[in-house]
Amino acid sequence: MEKASRIGNTRQLFGLIRETGGRRQIISETISEKNGTIISSQDRRLDRWKEHYEEQFNLPTATLNLPSIQHLPEWDIDTGPPSLTEVTKAVTNLKLGKAAGPDGMTPEVFKYGGDSLLSGLTEVLGSVWESEEVPSGWCKSLIIPIYKKGDKSSCDNHRGISLTNIVSKVLGSIIMRRLSGAREAQTRESQAGFRPGRGCIDHIFTLRQILEHRHSYRRPTVIIFLDLKAAFDSVDREVLWRCLAVKGIPRKYIALIKALYSYSYSQVRAYGELSSELMTTSGVRQGCPLSPFLFNFIIDVLMDLTLSDFSDSGIDLLPGNNLVDLEYADDIVLLGEDADEMQSLLNTLSCNLRMFGMRFAPAKCKMMLQDWTTSTPSLKIGSEVVEHVDRFTYLGSTISQCQRVDL
Repeated sequence: MEKASRIGNTRQLFGLIRETGGRRQIISETISEKNGTIISSQDRRLDRWKEHYEEQFNLPTATLNLPSIQHLPEWDIDTGPPSLTEVTKAVTNLKLGKAAGPDGMTPEVFKYGGDSLLSGLTEVLGSVWESEEVPSGWCKSLIIPIYKKGDKSSCDNHRGISLTNIVSKVLGSIIMRRLSGAREAQTRESQAGFRPGRGCIDHIFTLRQILEHRHSYRRPTVIIFLDLKAAFDSVDREVLWRCLAVKGIPRKYIALIKALYSYSYSQVRAYGELSSELMTTSGVRQGCPLSPFLFNFIIDVLMDLTLSDFSDSGIDLLPGNNLVDLEYADDIVLLGEDADEMQSLLNTLSCNLRMFGMRFAPAKCKMMLQDWTTSTPSLKIGSEVVEHVDRFTYLGSTISQCQRVDL
């Protein structure tokens, strides 16, 4: 196992774990209603799973309207249909050993299908590109409930893994590859999530250096670790389209992405059977390679709007250069040295989240203080006080007061 882990052979690693630890139960055979009543009927169990994911993927739309935002010019990039070379590259990059989606086809079918299949796929994608319409099957996904922890009979304690059609993944990969170069040049520097050459360790290192430096001068620092509730599942899609336009995404790509969302529906696969279909109207598509990329646009616009009124807030790194925030996808950290200013920032951010259909999970948001000499501030999200902690696990690393970070 150590060797498999060291060389990054995840398939072998998890195979060995299964051999030594026994087979993990994927889904509980006993599922309960919302009121805790155990369900005995197989049909009702499937319906209960469907109801659960209907609630999760059909969250309320944004309750506030976005203000008028200046649009960046459209990017000057290729908007023509994908070439055979692009399709071949996207297929080559498919990961092997993945479960089949609703179409019943695995990545191996495409990777080993030969030149004729690649040529045919290029022609199909070209037609989709020109028409800006995709077959309804490309919008479908299979949801597989996977038990996490806690009460096994509760649907809330299972994570839904979505399997999508391979062809839609190929299309998404091509779109993302076309957009990623221009996008990287305009992404907020504070965002490290889902970017080439960036990772968790970058923000862990940054936060460590900040705390060490400020502690050496005994500068008071307040750090707020924010948690968004079901962030990827709750994004208002109409707001997402606006964010893409604001950032300069060419109309052709917005139309293609919207086509992939035009008829989003799923079925839950459990106990060897499929539930009836359920529509999904909120959030980014699970299992689509584009989704993390798209989500970053939401966070960028959200933080741009929020910080436009807080240009002098945060902590000073260099003269005239303040740092207020760090983001890794939806993991947001706020930094400051004035409690009243931090409360004002929290109020503004909480309000702005409603424009995007998102909200905080206050019980999971935490505050840490370093070199704080006055009384502990009572910062709130809505009516709930943010808990003060001495340690917090940030992106897998435990961060403590006075610069101690355990990797």
